[in-house]
Amino acid sequence: MKKLGRGRPKTVHKKRSGRKRQDSSPTADENAKSEQSVAASQATRQTTAYLKKLFSEVGFSIDTKKGQNFLVDLNLLDLLERTADIQPDDIVLEVGSGTAALTERLARSAYRVVTIEIDSRLATLARDRLIDADNVNLVNTDVLAGKNRLSPHVLSALDEAEKQRQAAGKKGRFLLVANLPYCVATPVISNLLLTRPFSSATVTVQYEMADRMTASAGHHSYNALSIWIGSQCRSEIIRVLPPAAFWPRPKIDSAIVRLDLEEHRRAQISDLPRFHTFVRDIFCHRRKVLRGVLVTLAGGKKSPDAVSRIDRLYDTFGLEKNIRAESIDPDTFVHLEHEFSRS
Repeated sequence: MKKLGRGRPKTVHKKRSGRKRQDSSPTADENAKSEQSVAASQATRQTTAYLKKLFSEVGFSIDTKKGQNFLVDLNLLDLLERTADIQPDDIVLEVGSGTAALTERLARSAYRVVTIEIDSRLATLARDRLIDADNVNLVNTDVLAGKNRLSPHVLSALDEAEKQRQAAGKKGRFLLVANLPYCVATPVISNLLLTRPFSSATVTVQYEMADRMTASAGHHSYNALSIWIGSQCRSEIIRVLPPAAFWPRPKIDSAIVRLDLEEHRRAQISDLPRFHTFVRDIFCHRRKVLRGVLVTLAGGKKSPDAVSRIDRLYDTFGLEKNIRAESIDPDTFVHLEHEFSRS
């Protein structure tokens, strides 16, 4: 897992391998990208003035409980789309359709887009905007069926998109690209990694969460989410976004984050649900010495078997007696959980 420095990073211009051309002649892909750029310039521009006028005309009022903050900085909307690097055979999940400003862009690049909007009023506005986008399935539902489970309607829509792709003889990636509502960002990413892993996720989240998603062991933001993501993904903060990038303005900074799944590291986790639960249980007591937490999970300090079991575990990993959970990196946590569960 990689984080670019401490604190708030500046703009990152990341070079991705395999994309450098050896000649100056435009390729078919470049011509397609050029056409998409022209189309983007002709699309409805989601600005604060546009949204205020639109919402006034339809009598729409913002529901702050649903995390409705619309990205109105067009340059940042462009950056979010470019960073996602969507290819023609990809299936994209978007959570928080809003007025479909981002959805329009995703539809021009992807094979299929499944976009989720909980607010029926916004879903109606988005459908009007997407009337000509026949590769978009807008699902008017809550993305979550409880805190720890994705909605079956969402999973069904993704399954249908995959069936369509296979029937067309295409193979591509599954991506998450979204201006994620703050209130669902953590459970959406956590549950996708648990049950429906993406190849990459490019999302806007609150800066505090971005810091946790990319934190390394020993950092003050390092927690269970850091380990869950860090054990499976390479992560990077692309840009910090000020409140002025959104309307209505949130009270805190946000960030664009990109996560890239690393299959070989994910494969090291022998039981994903068990590991997920183990890490959450450990960080319920993050300020306590790790040994005491493990002894409790193993049966309690009154159990000689539990104490000896954890002593053997510490000997195996060469852990210091007073080490705390926030000092242990994600890969070590994977091996530690595996040994704990089999001992």
